Amino acid sequence: MVIETKKRTVTKTISWRVVAILNSWIVLVLSTTQSNFLNAIYMNITGFFVFYIFERIWSTIHWERYYE
Repeated sequence: MVIETKKRTVTKTISWRVVAILNSWIVLVLSTTQSNFLNAIYMNITGFFVFYIFERIWSTIHWERYYE
């Protein structure tokens, strides 16, 4: 069983928010459409892939993770 400390959880949460904000900003800066709906769809699609990569990276980091 894997146990994560509160420090790891808080760090991971804050870092995810920074990455998500950057993802949204990049999509809005590069948007090729004036439609708010399409921009929201693009943000969600890219967010899905960015979150997958984010989680895969964090799964390789063993900092503040203990095995019981």
